[in-house]
Amino acid sequence: MMTYLLRHGLLVGPDATRVADVLVRDGRIAEIGETIDAPAGATVIDVEGRWVGPGFVDLHTHLREPGREAAETIESGARAGAVGGYCAMVAMPNTEPALDNVALVSYVLEKGARTPLDVAVAGAITQGREGRHLAPLAEMAALGVRIFTDDGTGVQDPSLMRRALDYARPLRVRLAQHCEDEALAASGSMNEGVLSSRLGLVGRPALAEELMVLRDIELVRLTGGAMHFLHLSTARSIAMVSAARR
Repeated sequence: MMTYLLRHGLLVGPDATRVADVLVRDGRIAEIGETIDAPAGATVIDVEGRWVGPGFVDLHTHLREPGREAAETIESGARAGAVGGYCAMVAMPNTEPALDNVALVSYVLEKGARTPLDVAVAGAITQGREGRHLAPLAEMAALGVRIFTDDGTGVQDPSLMRRALDYARPLRVRLAQHCEDEALAASGSMNEGVLSSRLGLVGRPALAEELMVLRDIELVRLTGGAMHFLHLSTARSIAMVSAARR
């Protein structure tokens, strides 16, 4: 393995940002300091003016494999992530077929293990992401899956979501919800408002998101489960989630 000394980088950390040197030995950070003497044989790289930080983790990655390899594969997505500074990513289950069983989850994990970074899997909450029957959450959790979502479509049936939360709690896994009431969102293509009316386009009201956020906050309170709300887009949704976290 090689030894690298990154000089004069703008180091980004959880508490502050500062200019520092970083010594990397055998793929691990060995030392951080204002001025580090270069060890014998080390490759010195001047990174002045560039950001230096821990590897990023993408919690919401669309790798498209299996089913849509023409758009993206596990290997191509992981390589792109590595070049962009990511060390890990979570593959969303809205593939074709959906990642809703042990065989498909194992397939992605095995292919991900051959890439430059760590590839985890988010399993589907329902079979085929169709919102009718629960997927085998426990079987997928046994493989290490810790996030379940029907990403791209929200679980519309409140009783089904309640059962999913009840089932997930003893497994110590988290559900992630795409909050959108399909009946209200209909076929809208933009935010509902004056501009959508002027353009003659069907709009999606903010309430389509906010109603499901409110519903699922109450279901989490009822069941004691854990939920992550995906890609929220309205101020009211964010305010409700922030209040619920307190």
